[in-house]
Amino acid sequence: MNIGLEAGHTYHIRLVVDDTIGTLYVDGVALNVRMYERPGESLGVFATDGTVEVRNASIARGLKRK
Repeated sequence: MNIGLEAGHTYHIRLVVDDTIGTLYVDGVALNVRMYERPGESLGVFATDGTVEVRNASIARGLKRK
């Protein structure tokens, strides 16, 4: 799935994976996916017909429980 984003705009992106459900938040808008293969421990970001810059990226294990 390709998502069209505006060039020159800064987006705040967060990916949450909980068992077989992944939720990608892009500026507060949620995109959901069900995964049937066990996800890996890395994240890849790429751009088609453009460039992408990633800042302040991190991967954490486990969800914070309140």
